[in-house]
Amino acid sequence: MFHWSPRCVLLAAVPAVILTFSTGLRAGEIWETDFEAAKAAAAKNHKDILMNFSGSDWSEGCMLLQQEVFSQEAWQQEAPKHFVLLKLDFPQQKELPREIREQNDKLQGTYRIMVFPTILLTDEKGRPYAGATYQPGGPEAFLGLLEKLGKVHALRDHAFSKASTAVEADKVTAMGQGLKAMDPGIVMTYYKEELDQLIALDTADTQGFRAKRDFQLRREKLDETLEALALNQKTKEFATAVDQFIATEKITGRDLQDLLMIKLQVMGPDDLDRTDALLDEVIKVDPKSELADRARAGKEQLVQMRKAAAAQGTQEEKAAPHQ
Repeated sequence: MFHWSPRCVLLAAVPAVILTFSTGLRAGEIWETDFEAAKAAAAKNHKDILMNFSGSDWSEGCMLLQQEVFSQEAWQQEAPKHFVLLKLDFPQQKELPREIREQNDKLQGTYRIMVFPTILLTDEKGRPYAGATYQPGGPEAFLGLLEKLGKVHALRDHAFSKASTAVEADKVTAMGQGLKAMDPGIVMTYYKEELDQLIALDTADTQGFRAKRDFQLRREKLDETLEALALNQKTKEFATAVDQFIATEKITGRDLQDLLMIKLQVMGPDDLDRTDALLDEVIKVDPKSELADRARAGKEQLVQMRKAAAAQGTQEEKAAPHQ
């Protein structure tokens, strides 16, 4: 699910007492930092876990999430009713306790996190079923998104339960329903055992997961190529590789938006016009999608960057000695 960009992922806020889930939390604190304690609290309270992989002091998206969502009363009152909140932070300007830092590094590898912020919704055992990232709209919009994503857990479990007792075609259908309830990126990353079992049973690929897995393998090769190009600062080759993949695979929809967003990874402050144009392309593909919302937020940031650059230019001009 999480490569160069996320694939990207409750109820309307009402007054409530903020809950504390483990004895390791201070009074009034809603975020756990210990993974094992979070799982124990989730099992005890029959709640799912919301894992927040954050770069709290360097990632703009993480800081926006904190400012616009996590610091707001609506979030602090409502979110703990439905999730055990687990913050896995990767700060650059402060030092975490060694055991927390080592835990977070291990979990980043386990969950294959490459983008910050990344929000994972998991069951009480820590197995993801949905993901999210920053989106504008404040706590109400984010809580609404989580309410929608939270229903995926029940759909997954219901379908997998049917599959456990079904045979032949009925088993294939039930397994397919369970996997299709989740985002394809989540399935490819965290459900390899079920995916392999379904592909082995569904020899005619009636559910389409063999084709999806094969595409994912080609996509992973692309990601490896892009990583090498980015490390070597070959920005033109990076963009060309993405464009060639889009053309060869005839990419459309969400996958197209995702790949267009990936091209932004190698654009710098001198590429504001190209960045703006790419964000427009993302929005045009599907204006109502989550990635379109992210693109619109990006365009707003570009406006602020241009204003800041113009103001700095004006200040430098005033400070320059007149001939």
